Amino acid sequence: MRVIFNTVLCLGFTSTLWAAPRDLSFNASCNQGQDVATISFVGDILVHRAIYESVVNGSKRFASTWQKTIPYFQKADFSVGNLEGPAALGIDAKGKDHGDIGFVYDGVVYSGTNFVFNYHPQILPELLQSGFDLLTLANNHSLDRRSIGIDRTLQAAAHYGIPTVGTRKSNDPKGDFYEIKNIQNIRVAFIGCTEMTNGMPDKYNQVLWCYKQADKIVEMIKDLSRRSDVDAIAVLPHWGDEYENGPDRDQKSYARKFLEAGATAVIGSHPHVLQPWEKYTTQDGRETLIAYSLGNFLAGQPSLEKQTGAIVYLGLSKEGQGKAKIFGVGYTPTYRDGNEIFPIEKNGNASVLAHAAGHFGTIGRLDLQTMLSQKFCK
Repeated sequence: MRVIFNTVLCLGFTSTLWAAPRDLSFNASCNQGQDVATISFVGDILVHRAIYESVVNGSKRFASTWQKTIPYFQKADFSVGNLEGPAALGIDAKGKDHGDIGFVYDGVVYSGTNFVFNYHPQILPELLQSGFDLLTLANNHSLDRRSIGIDRTLQAAAHYGIPTVGTRKSNDPKGDFYEIKNIQNIRVAFIGCTEMTNGMPDKYNQVLWCYKQADKIVEMIKDLSRRSDVDAIAVLPHWGDEYENGPDRDQKSYARKFLEAGATAVIGSHPHVLQPWEKYTTQDGRETLIAYSLGNFLAGQPSLEKQTGAIVYLGLSKEGQGKAKIFGVGYTPTYRDGNEIFPIEKNGNASVLAHAAGHFGTIGRLDLQTMLSQKFCK
């Protein structure tokens, strides 16, 4: 069912038509006989207080906020998001365990304000059931419930069966910060990292740091790229300056460093607004992707820029025993109106479409009708 989407990427983004500065094209093919996979990515998932309280007092389902976007994840072969904040059962901001207090918003155990977050772990199976296949947990709110918060979140994620990257348990000092997933016979390694943890100390080295541990990440990428069971590598950094519409010097520098080491794509989050994507050709001739920030997927922040996000799609193809290549990229803008997130299609909110196009162009914009009207790759 999901592979229908691959043709849209293949046909839509190798076009020789005029291209605006943000429109991207790639030289790889997605022909019949190749292994082909599409991966979707979204940015920050933050359940701010107003949204959280509306869920507790209403549907009692986090997924009700993003319900209308679920078909867009289901059209990809694999979907990834950044869960910004712990999902630690019963833990307050000081690391104290209050036990299971139920599905409530009390501002002590479960909080979505004052820059300290924690969500009821019910959010994890709801993300999984909505089509998310992997979450990165490395972000500036990773330690909002101290070390035990990471432990409890990872425990819950394992219980519900949703893979995570970017953090590890306090009693597992050699645990991996990455996961390798087989997606339509293309084996993709996902690595999560963060620039900061809001000053919270990482006493047990549970978080992977994008800049402070860049050399470690580079070696990790090189090791993974040499493995026969890895066809592509996606790095998921949480980085950059909040509310800035363009990447800073560090984002540009480290993205290129990771790609030159062997990564296929760098897909960023944290600024809470969109930042542009670009194609980067490495010194060894590989065409790679940088998407500096996908903005907010779910967050309660006001203004068009903070209410607009993007679902970005990465198309990969592989022939024989070679490594996977990018054959195309696409995106669908999203917009939070009240406590719900809406996909914005071609006849939707003109301001949202124009804002997103300024970062990702127009040729790559996808909607469900476009997806469903296409045939398989030929």
